[in-house]
Amino acid sequence: MGVRTERIKRAVHVGRVARRSGLLRVLRELGVWGDRPATREGAEEFRRALEELGTTYIKLGQLLSSRPDLLPDVYIEELGKLVDEVPPVPFDQIERVIRDELPGEIFVRIEPEPLATASIAQIHTALLTSGRQVVLKVRRPGIEHRIELDLALLRTTAEQFEKRSERAQLLQARALAEELEAHLRAELDFVEEAHNGEIVAGFLAEYEDLVVPQVIRPYVTERVLVLERIEGRKVDGDHGLAAERAAELARAFFRAYVHQVTVEGVYHADPHRGNVLLTTDGRLALVDFGLLGRLDEDTRRNLALLLLAVAQNRADDVADLILGLSRTSLASDESGFLQEIRRKLPRYHGRPLARIRAGEALADLQRISFQYGVGLPTTFALVGKTLSQADSIARVLYPELDPIELLEEDALEVMLREAERRLEPNQLFAWLYTQLEPLGRMPRRAGQLVTKLETGTMKVGVAPTDLGDLEMVMRSTANRIGGAVIVAALLVASALLARVHDLRWYAFVGFCLAFVLGLYMVWKIIRTPGEL
Repeated sequence: MGVRTERIKRAVHVGRVARRSGLLRVLRELGVWGDRPATREGAEEFRRALEELGTTYIKLGQLLSSRPDLLPDVYIEELGKLVDEVPPVPFDQIERVIRDELPGEIFVRIEPEPLATASIAQIHTALLTSGRQVVLKVRRPGIEHRIELDLALLRTTAEQFEKRSERAQLLQARALAEELEAHLRAELDFVEEAHNGEIVAGFLAEYEDLVVPQVIRPYVTERVLVLERIEGRKVDGDHGLAAERAAELARAFFRAYVHQVTVEGVYHADPHRGNVLLTTDGRLALVDFGLLGRLDEDTRRNLALLLLAVAQNRADDVADLILGLSRTSLASDESGFLQEIRRKLPRYHGRPLARIRAGEALADLQRISFQYGVGLPTTFALVGKTLSQADSIARVLYPELDPIELLEEDALEVMLREAERRLEPNQLFAWLYTQLEPLGRMPRRAGQLVTKLETGTMKVGVAPTDLGDLEMVMRSTANRIGGAVIVAALLVASALLARVHDLRWYAFVGFCLAFVLGLYMVWKIIRTPGEL
């Protein structure tokens, strides 16, 4: 079967699921196609449809759940319930992949019954010939081909939506499709996942209460990953730990994620409950490093300062730092944005974690930014989702923990580490060079400017901006004038035809058309002033 035929079959299947789940209703509730209030029923149908469509669409839903600035709260909450569980692949197919990828007889046994199954990979326990207990993560056969089909379909759909819907442009449909593709390709490559796990293990070496499974090299390929086996269970309310121990774990866990974001600029970006285990010796184990967040140096520093400003209730600094991270235009209401930050920021202080929604502060910042025309970078959404999930795990362990208080306590350490980093010789000299080098060019540029002024060759370019509203008014005016001319012409022509006995039916039709068109114009003017 050709690739084109497979894409068509997949598109037909997606269309059937979309029609059955009421996609048009969902698009209206999201504002992509029309406008309709969001409902719990629509959100549930959307989640079930994504789960039915499989891996790519489940990951899309998880990505969308990190954008409270773009989606209604009811959809964010429902997408957080997405279940990435599928029936297991028969063991003979898994065994075939292992034989193809790993050399020789390195296992004494492999348990046919999977320890866990997900849409991308399947986990089996095994025993090496050295006697070491390990787990095998094996990519599901054929999954990469299905993902490629889905990504191609999503790219095309995103492009069409952006051409036809302003809301889809605000949702950054194509950017979301590209981000989803990057995430999925990273999760498909177990060589990259092994590298990611080793990076995070290095960052967390100073945290005795946190552990990362060791990668068993050289048994790492693109489709198979062998890891140290760590006995543990998912974190839940019935964890059985003493209150003091639970508090220690919660504090260490949350601090570790803040450290990854603010100090290292590289962080484990998927710490949901399935990826955090409570070990038999009372520690927390982090697993599954297919998704790793990475920040450039300037964004990392600004995010660190932003979290400290939030913790210290400094609204003006919060607003300035967000504006420094974001894209603004003439339509952005920066003064209104500042006032809204001043109004909402104080509500996150002096309250225990049990009384606030995990990640509520960062989610509110995203919503406020969108409301006032401030375009946050996509990295902000992923950081917000990661810290929200870390909050959630901490709250299960110790409901009275206050993350704002922890940020305040860690402020001095973060600032000292930042100062130490900036004073490193390489960093310091690079910064000095970038600051002084433009100053060295200033005399020459000033001389060139004076020369152009003296010779009369100075040119100033003016580029008009933000003419969208003016263009809409002019189009609306032209359309209405044109419509009025057509109505008048129909009336005049019909009146003339009415004087000819044989053409009276044509005159009647002309009068009817003029009446209908005129009625439509009046209705449109009343309903939507300024449009036609």
